[in-house]
Amino acid sequence: MRLVHTSDWHLGRQTSRRSRDSDFDAVLDEIISIAREARPDLIVHSGDLFDTYRPATRDIMRAMQALDALQAIAPTVVVAGNHDSPALFDLLNYLCSSDLHTGTKRLTFVGSPERDTYGKVLDFDAGGGVQRIRLGVLPFIHANRFLSLSSEPGTTAEDYSTGLRGIQTDLMSRLSDGYDSERDVLVFAAHLFVAGAVPSYTERALDITETYATDPADMPAVSYGALGHIHKPQAVAGVKFPAWYAGSPLQLDFGEAGESKSILVVDADPGRPTRISPRPLTSGRRLAHFHGTLQDLAQRAHQYTDTFLKVTITSEKPTLQLAQSVADAVPGAMVVDILEECEGAQVTVLDRSAADASEPELAESFRTYLSEAGTPGHVADDVLTALVDLLSCPDELPPCPAEGLLEAALHNTWTADSPQPQETA
Repeated sequence: MRLVHTSDWHLGRQTSRRSRDSDFDAVLDEIISIAREARPDLIVHSGDLFDTYRPATRDIMRAMQALDALQAIAPTVVVAGNHDSPALFDLLNYLCSSDLHTGTKRLTFVGSPERDTYGKVLDFDAGGGVQRIRLGVLPFIHANRFLSLSSEPGTTAEDYSTGLRGIQTDLMSRLSDGYDSERDVLVFAAHLFVAGAVPSYTERALDITETYATDPADMPAVSYGALGHIHKPQAVAGVKFPAWYAGSPLQLDFGEAGESKSILVVDADPGRPTRISPRPLTSGRRLAHFHGTLQDLAQRAHQYTDTFLKVTITSEKPTLQLAQSVADAVPGAMVVDILEECEGAQVTVLDRSAADASEPELAESFRTYLSEAGTPGHVADDVLTALVDLLSCPDELPPCPAEGLLEAALHNTWTADSPQPQETA
């Protein structure tokens, strides 16, 4: 039996508000080409076909054209992920009728979980009819939908995990019903988060929390587990059988920058070890980060041709027209973000331990200021005295010597209580 496993296309996804349509077209053509060369008995897409519940018409058309090409190669099953609309999948499955000549269904969408069984068991001939693939399919189950379907709803992560364990146990039981060890190959296809898997952190954060984590030991023991949800391609650790995340076919966001993408070709026969062959995907623009000077960026410009690029420029002084300078340095890149780390504009954050524990009195600091400003001694004394008086009784203004002199001058009268003008040289 040979199976091709792909996942997490996320059709409709943009990167920094830039369209990825041309990248999706290129990588879907590459996936179709690999599948055509592999000549599998079954093709499994393990969820997140679309990026949103309400995909644009052009994205639905793109998906159906690619899936139509795949089902012409081998029967194809698409599992609903957490980004997919179960209702839309139910509609698409209804529209994909069985083959008129063979009576078999070549393209199957598994959307809404069923109240009693949740997942589905699908049978496919393999090896020219000598073998049979028994495929257990489990679409993503949101916590709220799981609770509404459960006869004994819970409210904690442990309740969700326990419920999911029961669902997988039931699915394994149905897979094993009528199982022929000399003919059948059991496969589990699901969109879920297995504890211990390494996310790219471009996944929807809420759905890779402890609430949605599945214990690897709870997964059904089959010949192969075709998993979706995590965008970084990887084998799942702690599972008793070969289980892989196929990952996304493109670097969808900058958390995936540098990741190598692939689809998986799986060979499994009754009584023999399963063989997994990742086939690299090279189509579509890469995502990259640059951190350095403008000169370094210009020298390395050839590395970023046809790349989505986030740029951080280091400099000693602010760079005039920075955006234009960056665009000129890497004309072949799609620059989506620019930051500047300028030494001349850095603000030094003082540590509390660096501060002097004994702060001088305000009056003393003001006296120092007056002396540095060159204020004459007697004037400085008068001003300082007034400041001290103000600080000591802010609710009642003290008499000001200068004010008394001014009033006396205005009335041209001098009293015994009036301060006498100082003689100056």
